[in-house]
Amino acid sequence: MSNIILHSTPLPELRAMIGDIIEEKLKNFQPANVSPSQTKGEYLSRKEVCKLLKISLATLHYWSKDGILQGYRIGGRVLYRQTEITAALDNISAFKGKHHKGI
Repeated sequence: MSNIILHSTPLPELRAMIGDIIEEKLKNFQPANVSPSQTKGEYLSRKEVCKLLKISLATLHYWSKDGILQGYRIGGRVLYRQTEITAALDNISAFKGKHHKGI
C-alpha cells in the first residue's frame, strides 16, 4: 500500500519547486533520434532561402524541381540545408555569364 502525505505549500513556492525540477530534467535531456547533422541553424525555410539568394518563391520551386536545390520535407515544411545552398551557389556562379546550348 502507498503512503499518502498531505502537506500545505504556498502556490508560489510550489511553482518554484516544480520549475526547478523541470529545469533540471531539461538540462539532462538529450533527444535520442536527432543526428548531429540536424543541429539548429543548418536548415533554412523557403522564405529564408529566397531572401538569401534574392529570388522569388516561384524560382525556388523551379530550381528544386530541376534539381538545382534539394528540399527536404520535415514536419510538413520544406527546408533546405544551408551547406547545400552554398554549394549550389558555387555551381551557379560557375555558369554565370556562360551560354548553355541545349541538345
